[in-house]
Amino acid sequence: MADLSEPRPTARGRARVVTGACFGAALAALVASCVVSGHVAWFIRGIIGLAVVIATLVAARRSLRVGPNPWVCIAAGVAMWTTGYLLRDLVAGRNGHWSDAMSLLGYLAIGIGLAVIARLRSDSPSRIAFLDASVIAIAAAMLVWAFWVTPSGTSTTIVDRLVLAAYPLGDGILITILGWMALVPGRKSRALELIGVSVALVLAADLVQQIGERFHTDLGALTAPVAFLAYALLGLAALCADHRMRIAEPAAADSSSDTSRLILLGVALVVGPAVSITADTSTTEGAVFVGVCSALLATGVIARFVNLIHEKRLAHEATTTSERRFRLLADSAPVGIFEVARGMRVTYANREGKDVFGAGVVGIDTHALLDQVHPTSRDSLADAIHAVERGNRAEADVKLVGAGNRWVSWRGVPVTTQGPHLPAAFVSTLDITQLKHAEAALGRQATHDPLTGLPNRRLLLQSLITALKALGRGHRTGTVALMFIDLDQFKLVNDVLGHDAGDELLKTASARLRNAVRSHDMVARFGGDEFVVLMQHVSDRGELHDVAQRILDALHEPIVVAGSPAKVGASVGIATATGPDDDPDALIRNADAAMYRAKEHGRGRYEFFRPDAKGQLHRTL
Repeated sequence: MADLSEPRPTARGRARVVTGACFGAALAALVASCVVSGHVAWFIRGIIGLAVVIATLVAARRSLRVGPNPWVCIAAGVAMWTTGYLLRDLVAGRNGHWSDAMSLLGYLAIGIGLAVIARLRSDSPSRIAFLDASVIAIAAAMLVWAFWVTPSGTSTTIVDRLVLAAYPLGDGILITILGWMALVPGRKSRALELIGVSVALVLAADLVQQIGERFHTDLGALTAPVAFLAYALLGLAALCADHRMRIAEPAAADSSSDTSRLILLGVALVVGPAVSITADTSTTEGAVFVGVCSALLATGVIARFVNLIHEKRLAHEATTTSERRFRLLADSAPVGIFEVARGMRVTYANREGKDVFGAGVVGIDTHALLDQVHPTSRDSLADAIHAVERGNRAEADVKLVGAGNRWVSWRGVPVTTQGPHLPAAFVSTLDITQLKHAEAALGRQATHDPLTGLPNRRLLLQSLITALKALGRGHRTGTVALMFIDLDQFKLVNDVLGHDAGDELLKTASARLRNAVRSHDMVARFGGDEFVVLMQHVSDRGELHDVAQRILDALHEPIVVAGSPAKVGASVGIATATGPDDDPDALIRNADAAMYRAKEHGRGRYEFFRPDAKGQLHRTL
């Protein structure tokens, strides 16, 4: 079994070691080139340039790109720069136009490679940053021409002056690269940071070299090591780069950075016309240089504004598409969606929301919705609206006014983020009518008989308890009475004609009972063929006689079941309460005892409960 106690170095760790060793060797060689002189230093710098070219070609082989490979362009640029420096040392001075040509072509190759890395065709932020950097670079190139090239070129030939004019353009490419790296949003990779340092060193070496030539001083011993250090950093960047040269996702937009960029662009636009006026355009190369730079500056500014208009159009199209998508989504949602502005005014409602509160809901105050709500739900909705106004979440189940007894669940969510164009809250409504009906059906099933629709024994007992407690209150009058009713011939009908006929008979009997009692009396099915009538506010005994007789008369009439008339009849027992402390169960038992007494006396009659009858019944049992 393999020993896992000491982990092996990872591929990334080995790559870092190799990269550090290569850069250390390049630095050592560079220091050695500064110590020695002559052909040895020339040879060492050539080796450094060759090593950098090889490193960039290795990076080009690892790069997975379709189209121009940036590292091939960078390798070509380093090779041309190295060749230009070596040729300049061989020909001594700036008279060797071959060395200048190689150096200028190196600027172009490096610029193309980094433009590919910038992903200018596909990355809009990089494209904008590159345009801004180009405008700034052109203005800087014109400054270099005005202050360094024009004063020093009075005694040179036209070719020399054209070459001198081309170097500011090369520096402009370097400034464009640095500007892009500074302006492009997002966190740069390690390779891009090394490229930026390298380009900055090359630009510094060029400026120092031009300053030396301005004062007729050869600073090549100082600028050459700096330039080759920059090349070594390019090779190090190639070794550190991944296969895509990624830039991290940009952070949130910073208004201060946009302001700084606009200031730089404004300065660049001012520099262009100023140099055009003050620079020497009496010579052909001066006129060409200033004219070309002015044209490029104008082109860059126009391209920047065209790109800005294009981005605005794309942003507008994206906003329009997003708004259309939101409206389609909102209108297809099965819930009402409302946007509420400051002052609790409805500014938007989707299709379902308009169906709930009407098409005129947009523009009205949320408090006006109370007029469309059932009186029993207005207080809860008003409390919910006030809670949302105070910045709290709130919800309420609301019954609407209109047909169908429609119910909705109203929920309000305040917007905590403050802003002049932001709404105050969002409100949603969900139709819960079926849920409310289901709850009511379940509640009715728990308290009502499913066959006859009458209150069951449970609801009867609850109502009786409430009625007895009310007897002791001053605003209540009369007494409470129970009538226990039993159908006399129900068992015979059920056995002869069947259970379906028995159920039909019970439904008809229950309907006749409801019609026989007073409007505010409760008729409950106690069980089987037994019914109980709860009567409150009974003023005297005669009222009980009247109701009991109407019940007997109603049930005495034959009931048609299964196509045949059935004469059933009933026996009724009556018990009255003596006070609020009466036992509800005892009152039911007393009425039941009176009903049995009516059956004993011949059925089809009613009897009042008497305490001696209860004792006699107990003795019989």
